[in-house]
Amino acid sequence: MTDAVNIQGHRVFKRYIETPGKGQSQRLLSIGDTSGCLQGALEDIIANYPPRSRYQQEALQGLCSGPTGLAYLLLRVSTMRPELTVLGQPAIHWANCYISGSRGHNLRLGSHGCGISDEKLAYGAVKAAVTKDISHVRQFVQSVEQVIAVQEYPDETVYGRAGTLYLLRMVRHWVPGCEKLVDPCVAEISNTIMNRGPHWKWHGKRYLGAVHGDIGIITQLVLTSPELAPRLESVVERLLGMQLEDGNWPSSEESGSNGKGLVQFCHGAPGFVVSLWSLRPFFPGLMDKIDQAVERGRACIWNQGLLKKEPNLCHGIFGNALCLPPGPERHHFLAIATPENIAHMKSNDPTGTVFERADYGRSYSTLTSYAPCAVWTWLMAQEEEPNILAYNDI
Repeated sequence: MTDAVNIQGHRVFKRYIETPGKGQSQRLLSIGDTSGCLQGALEDIIANYPPRSRYQQEALQGLCSGPTGLAYLLLRVSTMRPELTVLGQPAIHWANCYISGSRGHNLRLGSHGCGISDEKLAYGAVKAAVTKDISHVRQFVQSVEQVIAVQEYPDETVYGRAGTLYLLRMVRHWVPGCEKLVDPCVAEISNTIMNRGPHWKWHGKRYLGAVHGDIGIITQLVLTSPELAPRLESVVERLLGMQLEDGNWPSSEESGSNGKGLVQFCHGAPGFVVSLWSLRPFFPGLMDKIDQAVERGRACIWNQGLLKKEPNLCHGIFGNALCLPPGPERHHFLAIATPENIAHMKSNDPTGTVFERADYGRSYSTLTSYAPCAVWTWLMAQEEEPNILAYNDI
């Protein structure tokens, strides 16, 4: 990439910020205790996107954006940091507040998909997860049964059946004793995806990445039903063989090595690294190949993954940082993404393009806005094997 500009000693390219080369460890930034960052991000959410008694339809985007995604994020905070309070209340209090507001009387399945972005499905799943009420599980299952009847839905994660599998797994994880209700739906949805594969398509293209493509579909299938792994081994091996020389993966089969070279969770090496690390225990015959692919993928993330977009999980520094192993490289990415450093770099950016918002106009999106993504990242920052919310966190 060319046309780099310099901002406070950082060379900034079209998509990413340069990272120090080998032998330049003295240039790596370090990061200490992030509890203050976590607390600040949580307070930002509650203060600036507070729970409401009623929500407009345009605010409702399932786990991806809006109150349902925030309720789930706060449920996770409540179990991982039960001692935390946010503006005087425990996180579970706020989870209940966000899931309690009215979504209107005509909440229906979306006409274009059934994944984690569908409000009806996600609301039902999170309501069950927060309350542990088996009656809410029954209502959620009734919605999933509607999905089973629609052949036109895609198979990927955000708008498709793989996302439905994630929601089923979520409910099964959080609500004790609900397996008899949930597992028949898991089997039905999984069989449909398997029968439609392994050449899944989204909008007519063979996408490969975590959000819209093969590796995301396989991850949801195997984490939900590990017994499917042997039937998918050849598909995983083929995907491993599609890794490019620089350690990245093409965003689609059609683009090959001529694609945009995206290095972010949704398209490219970060999504593959996160997925392969979760899948590794289920594919013992591929462990060596997976290890090699992950190592090369992480090298690509280090070289090209310090992204210019506002830090977030989907297509920003936060998601990429969680793909790196514990230690100096991950810490460098996280240090770049602290509120103080972001403000500093933006104020010294002559182009006005560094850390621009990248949430598609949906502020406080769980996967594409700064504060919610920061909450998850600071929770995961010291973990040996971090994961991505609403993807492989359960």
